[in-house]
Amino acid sequence: MHIVLSINGEGRGHLSRSIALAEALERRHRISFCAPAHLAGELAARFNGSRIIEIPYLAFEQKGFAIDYPKTIAKNFSLFVDSSAVQNRLASEFRLIGAEGILSDFEPFASRTAKRLGLPVLQLNHPGIVSRVASFSPAAIASRLVARYMMDCSDQTLLCSFFSGDVGPIIRKALRDKPLSNGGRFVAYVKDRYRGILEPLFESLGAERFSVFPDPDKDYESELAACSGLIAPAGHQSISEALALGKPAFVIPVKGQFEQELNARKLRESGFGDWAYFEDVSLRLPAFVSRIESYHAKLDEARASPGPDARGFWACSDDTLRAASLAESFFEAAAARSRLASRRPAGVLAGSFSFSNFPLIRF
Repeated sequence: MHIVLSINGEGRGHLSRSIALAEALERRHRISFCAPAHLAGELAARFNGSRIIEIPYLAFEQKGFAIDYPKTIAKNFSLFVDSSAVQNRLASEFRLIGAEGILSDFEPFASRTAKRLGLPVLQLNHPGIVSRVASFSPAAIASRLVARYMMDCSDQTLLCSFFSGDVGPIIRKALRDKPLSNGGRFVAYVKDRYRGILEPLFESLGAERFSVFPDPDKDYESELAACSGLIAPAGHQSISEALALGKPAFVIPVKGQFEQELNARKLRESGFGDWAYFEDVSLRLPAFVSRIESYHAKLDEARASPGPDARGFWACSDDTLRAASLAESFFEAAAARSRLASRRPAGVLAGSFSFSNFPLIRF
């Protein structure tokens, strides 16, 4: 079957999840991608021969260390205006390559195009988790509205999360294959705008204890597998990769980005790590470093369990292959329905595929 993975370009988490799923699916299926231009090179290098169709993406704008909503709306407004033109182009591409299904990670254009063409669409992402949270803050409401737009045209949705998801962490083969150890150092993935302020804090705690990324001279996957803990923005993929490798995390959410704030709060609630807004990092990070063994103990206990904890809540083990299996089952069922419909007399309706028979983690 020819499956097109469509990838949101805001942050690297969508890319990492899609790579992990494509690695599992490419063994039995033909794989193509819809992705923004800045992700195309990495995909082309990893999936040689796969078709990569360039798409636009919705991006956040920041003011200092918080989301600037007026600028975000202004920057993305033209994409809504041009949506029909994007879909027309994608429709031609999908017909040309013989696409048979769309696996979308929070990407709206390919899924809308697929619905026009009658192709099955599976949404598998993390940001949609905001739709399961009963919060009425302006940021939460805005996040749910965005999630509704991004996921509106899917036939089924699977949410990937270390809390309240349908599947747990999805991690790339490059991480899964690394030998695990605890070398006592911390991996810090630091955005450029934070680096000049955070590095003096690392110096005060002992610069030799921190391996700072991005760094073209070091291998992130190897260092994460061998570290004591991760310090990173509060995107879900970084957190879930760390937890799946048994590494506690300290995260820094962007103010006003509700999904990141939710990830951070749930991380603290789990006992697997802590968080702070940027202005409070100097107060909370030293405590995280000093208590790292207690976080390890909590995480090790959870990872030793056969599944989520007694409340069915935390998922901190690699769930990539189950997620890929669920995706494959969805597309195989869709293909079977299509074959059946082509042979069925007019007026007889086909059934629909459901994940209800699978042991999913829910609120």
